[in-house]
Amino acid sequence: MRWFLWAMLLLVALAGVSFLAAVDVTDRMEQDNRFCIACHLHEAISGTFHSVNGQVMTLAGSHNVWAATKCIDCHIGATIQDKVIMKTIAGRDTIAYLLGAYKEPEALRYPLGDRTCLKCHPDGGQNPQRADAFHNVPYHRDPRNQCSDCHRSHAEAPEEARFLPRETVKPLCDSCHMEVMGVRR
Repeated sequence: MRWFLWAMLLLVALAGVSFLAAVDVTDRMEQDNRFCIACHLHEAISGTFHSVNGQVMTLAGSHNVWAATKCIDCHIGATIQDKVIMKTIAGRDTIAYLLGAYKEPEALRYPLGDRTCLKCHPDGGQNPQRADAFHNVPYHRDPRNQCSDCHRSHAEAPEEARFLPRETVKPLCDSCHMEVMGVRR
């Protein structure tokens, strides 16, 4: 029985060391967006991570062009818990990929929420230099909405529209404004 406990302890320790080694290796590799794109099926949209004919097409692209933001800067989350969970999901995905059983998810399996945006944008879009700024209006800071409900990272939308895709944002605006006006659907 004693050898079994030692074997289990050794196995747990080996798993922990392996996880930490994998985290270290992937942390370095994830500094290059091509590493991320190699497994994730973003080849079709990876062109929008750069300016196209001098125009930025997506919010993710604007972050990449203007601030040299990498995929992992957003997709790792904002907390240690986020990182551990994301690395665990990535490990599971890697095994599935190597076994030929990987399927690109339709959406993030672990929502990263506003905390990911707020780690770089702590003012939440409020602008003290412009009293009429959209997020300065109290009801536009409605906690029912996440940043990504309106600001879609990978959806193409014009830069002059602040990368807000009309088909995504208009229904959200309409629902709140109808509610404020007392219109029932």
